[in-house]
Amino acid sequence: MKAVLLAAILVAIAAPCVMASTCEPLSKERHENEKKYRARMVTGDRAFREGKYEKARGEYRAAVAYQDQESVADAYLRIGEAAAMIGNFDKAYSCIIESGGAKIPAKRVSAPDIADAKAREAAQILLDTIQVNTPRYPYGTFPEYLALAAIFRQSGLVRQAQTAEEEGRINRQAADAWDAALVQSDGRASLAAADRAAMEVYERAHRPETAEILRAQAALEPPLPRRKRSFWYLLVTANL
Repeated sequence: MKAVLLAAILVAIAAPCVMASTCEPLSKERHENEKKYRARMVTGDRAFREGKYEKARGEYRAAVAYQDQESVADAYLRIGEAAAMIGNFDKAYSCIIESGGAKIPAKRVSAPDIADAKAREAAQILLDTIQVNTPRYPYGTFPEYLALAAIFRQSGLVRQAQTAEEEGRINRQAADAWDAALVQSDGRASLAAADRAAMEVYERAHRPETAEILRAQAALEPPLPRRKRSFWYLLVTANL
């Protein structure tokens, strides 16, 4: 998934108004727009997780207004995923394709042979996004799996749709466990504890390879700095 929870946390605990790419201060207007964009995306993510896909799509669409054209790829992907979940497949395909897609994985899993070329391209982008993000954020890929399942079912690929739905369900449970472990840390936020909580979900679901990814991560994760949490930290970690 192109936007992940950790990225938002790091924005919150890092020095304010700094652009990672240039190390130059953001303008006040740009900084305010970035906050509004992130707030809309967070609200959209929460609605998506709750199954409120129309609301999620509205929040993602509103987020687009606060970013320049080069920075809205994630919002377009999310709009497309929400559109797929409510059955608006023409919009789903066009928005997912317009997002530009993820990096191409080294061992690419090809999308099934789908007659509709746009549906096949959108499915490939979702599969690429899942593969690229799984080595670090497997629990963050549940929107891609659920949208993929919707596209497969629309294309008549029932077995593939069922498989994608199952993976989406497991990843959503792991994401919930990750968030809950971080929020319930009594001021001692630990990425390792969050990774272990998600790992347990994968172990119960008999996904040993994914569990091992998180086990290795947890062994290397330092605790987050103990400091007064900003508004953004509280917003982002409030059970997205």
